[in-house]
Amino acid sequence: MQGTYCPSPLTAPSRGLPRRGLPSSLFLLLPTDCECYGHSNRCSYIDFLNVVTCVSCKHNTRGQHCQHCRLGFYRNSSAELDDENVCIECNCNQIGSVHDRCNETGYCECKEGATGPKCDDCLPNYYWRQGCFPNVCDDELLLCQNGGTCYQNQRCLCPAGFKGVLCQQPRCDADRKDCDAAPGARAGLGTLLLGALALQLRGWADL
Repeated sequence: MQGTYCPSPLTAPSRGLPRRGLPSSLFLLLPTDCECYGHSNRCSYIDFLNVVTCVSCKHNTRGQHCQHCRLGFYRNSSAELDDENVCIECNCNQIGSVHDRCNETGYCECKEGATGPKCDDCLPNYYWRQGCFPNVCDDELLLCQNGGTCYQNQRCLCPAGFKGVLCQQPRCDADRKDCDAAPGARAGLGTLLLGALALQLRGWADL
């Protein structure tokens, strides 16, 4: 059972008691019972809890007395509780944050690799591309191999003849015509030629 208070000259002798002559289901609350810090002018009496609570809190507030901020907002520490600007929107980055809520200081909960009050920046060794991703390469630790160059920490630009995340694999395949173009392949071919020459010399020595 609950009743509603709207500002009027009517008063009741005590909170939660039906006014004489009114239906027993209707309760009139004293104006002093409805404390909403200026964010609402309507209250409701909840009989089984024996509490008065504000109804339809404005200015992004919530709670029994409109004393808390709605989800997605946080308390403005420089504003009084009855200030219309008491609650500030979190404005969490939708891509970098886990959700649109923040803590009491306005910091959002960030996904892996993201940082900053709004989760709109990346931690070191991460790069931003519709979210934060680990660096594939850099100029200090994750070096591109075999003459490859790191492009925006996202990938290695490999020279002809090499492939792989860090250009670590020869592109030479047995059925490719450009196999000899790879420096690694040329080294392998040179080793084979030297081996063949050594076998020939050994054969001549046995004659």
